[in-house]
Amino acid sequence: MTIEIARQLVASQRIAAFSAKVRGHELGEWSAGEDLALASCIQCGAQLRVYFPALQPEMDGPALDQECERQAVAGQAA
Repeated sequence: MTIEIARQLVASQRIAAFSAKVRGHELGEWSAGEDLALASCIQCGAQLRVYFPALQPEMDGPALDQECERQAVAGQAA
């Protein structure tokens, strides 16, 4: 992995973590493979994947698509 790709990955992880946090998720540690990095919400387990192809990094996963289930339940109880 080149330095530039590593920088893109770190930036993408920060953006992804912020996006997940807006939905109530709290991500755990990232694990990186050859073409992607993966993190899960420590509260509900929803995953978030960041892909880093050479041209444009992408991200997807339930942590971006839905609110944190644990946060939603806590909000209803309040």
